[in-house]
Amino acid sequence: MKTNRKFSGMIKSLISAFVVILAGCSTMQTYYTPEVVQEVKSIQNYQIMVQTGNESMDKLVYEFAYQELANILPIEKKGQPMGSIEITFASSSDSSFVGSTAAFTTTTGYGNGWYTGSGYTGANVTTSSTGTGITSGGTFTWQNSTMIVVIKNIEGKRLWSADYGYKGGWEMSGWSVNTPQEAARLCIKRIVQKMKKDFLTK
Repeated sequence: MKTNRKFSGMIKSLISAFVVILAGCSTMQTYYTPEVVQEVKSIQNYQIMVQTGNESMDKLVYEFAYQELANILPIEKKGQPMGSIEITFASSSDSSFVGSTAAFTTTTGYGNGWYTGSGYTGANVTTSSTGTGITSGGTFTWQNSTMIVVIKNIEGKRLWSADYGYKGGWEMSGWSVNTPQEAARLCIKRIVQKMKKDFLTK
């Protein structure tokens, strides 16, 4: 009898976990017009600018972005930048009960300065870090993340932008993407893939 109750409890826990997983899905939206395609491709010196509100995360996201973007666009050559790639990122951790106690954790940051690889630009730069923790037990933890990437020319005109909402609880990748750092790397990769489809192949 006890065994049946235990098994029934496990089934209910798994069902509740899948209900949470199905609560949302990742979304990608890009904005551009056909006439800017050639302008994006013609700019010979882009500067990557990152803002996450967390100094350590700023540096990580910058490196992730540089590794992906340097293969398809001219990044930070000598001289004055002729265009910018602005990247904003935020992520929070969520978890679901699967046969044990569960925890809800968040990672947040605040600030209005841009990290450029060599330092910050912009007024009133502030950074903060909030740690995360997960209780022991059978919990499935995932990331809910937002990354916005905007390509601008030297005059500040918006040429292309992407708004990506990653919902790790909806995807199989959510089982392995458990930290904001891992989520940031995945978001960059997917946005760059969409960037290639939008204008680099045209």
